[in-house]
Amino acid sequence: MSISLRPSRRGTACAAIAAGAFLLTASALTPTYVANQLVKIPLSIEAATVSTGTAELLDAGALAKGKLVIDPAVPITVNQLVTVQEPSNADVVTLQSAVQMTRDDRSGQAAIVNASVDLVTVDRRTATAVDEPVGSIQGSADKPADPVEHEGYQFKFPFDTQKQSYPYFDTTLRETRDMDFVEEAELEGLPVYRFHQEIEPTLISGTVSLPASDLGREGTAPVTLKRFYGITRDLWVEPVTGGVVQVEQHYRQYLGTDVNDPQAITIIDVVPNFDPQTLTEQVAFTSKYKRLIQWGTVYGPILGGVTGALLLAGGIYLGATSGRRRETPTNEPRQTSQELADATLS
Repeated sequence: MSISLRPSRRGTACAAIAAGAFLLTASALTPTYVANQLVKIPLSIEAATVSTGTAELLDAGALAKGKLVIDPAVPITVNQLVTVQEPSNADVVTLQSAVQMTRDDRSGQAAIVNASVDLVTVDRRTATAVDEPVGSIQGSADKPADPVEHEGYQFKFPFDTQKQSYPYFDTTLRETRDMDFVEEAELEGLPVYRFHQEIEPTLISGTVSLPASDLGREGTAPVTLKRFYGITRDLWVEPVTGGVVQVEQHYRQYLGTDVNDPQAITIIDVVPNFDPQTLTEQVAFTSKYKRLIQWGTVYGPILGGVTGALLLAGGIYLGATSGRRRETPTNEPRQTSQELADATLS
């Protein structure tokens, strides 16, 4: 008795063709679907970072008493906490950044150098600030926040960051200035782009009027000093996610009669950057998010497409060959030519 394999081959061929077609379709649609889900800022952000450095720092308390004291090497710590606030939805997310700089050689209120709270609503896909609602910046605990229009980028760069200049928002100036691509680099094995921004000393609000003698100058007449601010900022950005992995900023404020005053008095001069633990955490989180995006938008669809193509080709081949007629061998022994001759003569 012979058993035909044709129905089984046809069934396998149909299943392979169906699976292959499904995988090819899925691999074509998956990048778009995953991009809508993954390539956007999450709504569950709670990111804490710590930066450290050594500052040249004006003792504001001593200055208020008429004594000019500038400490040349003060250990400082900058704590930043970024959280999600309302309004936040499928299209936008509101981010609040609370920053506090403290001097490590003091405690309590005497340790606080400065603090601020920045609030901005950004597009979840482009990471740029939106027009409405207007953001705000609060620089003093005893004063309400000021409404401030934000533009450009701030907490992260765009997904698929390119080697070009990007507008970057500065919270002290409350303005956007270009940040330029410098080079490719690597941090703890993670490929990143380094961007650089330099803001020359600029007049900002706030003046101080004190007797010249209190400021180390000749005479006794009051001298009014203006406040100036400048910064050199370097960011290391992972390009797939746009995540900022490392930050280094040369931050400077000083008092002077003009921007080039040779007797300018330093308020603060410091170069903080992420401490080793923060850097490691940033690299780990960004690497994980990068892999998730790449598998969802690139590697997964490619693997699905290749597998689908192989299944489709295999199914077509099985379908084409399953119609060929195959001879089924019998169990009866064949007669030899001599036996056939003898049977014929008899």
